[in-house]
Amino acid sequence: MRALLAAYPARLRRKHGAELLETMAEMAGPGGRATRAEKRQLVLDGVRERFRPPTRRPLAVAAAVLALLIGGAFGAAAGSWAGTWGYAELPDVSSALTQPGVMSATDHYLYADGTIPAGTDVQTEVELTSHRLAAEGWTTGPITAGDGTDGVLKNVHFAAENADVRLDVYAYPDAGGAPAISIAGWPRRPASYVPLTVAGALLGLLAGWLIGVALSHRIQAARRPRLSALLTATGLILVIPSAVGFLASLVRYLTIADPLGTGELVHAHGFAFGPTIDLLRALDLGEGWYLTPSDLQQLPLYGFALIAIAAILARPTREHRAVA
Repeated sequence: MRALLAAYPARLRRKHGAELLETMAEMAGPGGRATRAEKRQLVLDGVRERFRPPTRRPLAVAAAVLALLIGGAFGAAAGSWAGTWGYAELPDVSSALTQPGVMSATDHYLYADGTIPAGTDVQTEVELTSHRLAAEGWTTGPITAGDGTDGVLKNVHFAAENADVRLDVYAYPDAGGAPAISIAGWPRRPASYVPLTVAGALLGLLAGWLIGVALSHRIQAARRPRLSALLTATGLILVIPSAVGFLASLVRYLTIADPLGTGELVHAHGFAFGPTIDLLRALDLGEGWYLTPSDLQQLPLYGFALIAIAAILARPTREHRAVA
């Protein structure tokens, strides 16, 4: 019967453990065995208590709700990161360039650039690159031109893709005083990406609420609740911008129309919990803003650390530890 006590939160086991054991003994009766229905009811009661926030404590409920939302965002980050494990391996595309230069690739991004032979028309070079990619099995899109009015250098470009990878090819008639051509690419989302993201978000919501409720009860019973409450509030404030930024970036990544842009990848360089550079640029908060994407990746670390410290400092009073 003692094993059933594990269904109850620690705060109740500390304060009412003896009473719960007596109740279980009474339910067991002379035979010493409770029925399956009685055991199920005990477990359900214990689980229900884990989900119940402190009563008449609106700030505690608000903190639990924030923990719920942050947990959902973090779970979505973990799930979408797991989804990137299904990304295809990126190919070497330098052979599509007449005069290849630098070729670099990470797990989720490739880049190749080259020079355009002297006397060769930029439009002609782009067409040759398109034909080479098509011969290698890529589906190429129409060739279009940009006149530079959109903030990008005057260029000629097209997109190419296969079942696993998307490419953007850009040629610039005048890039640093000479014509140049580049290919940038990234993997397409696998079929498992969205289900893993949703599953992670649901698990995160569950964990966030349970952690928020448990911490709220712990702070309520603490010797110095104000210090722990202040640390918890500060920690949540530090995490919120990154959580909101990540969710906004994830929505853009899942819904934005082509061309996607390499800056939209939410886990371009490994696990990330913050906004992408393209989201900040869309909000006019790109280069030169007070906080960069790397800063917003660091803030949650400090926030979670403060919350952990708050939980450690929120030791129960003698009254709440009296019954083991």
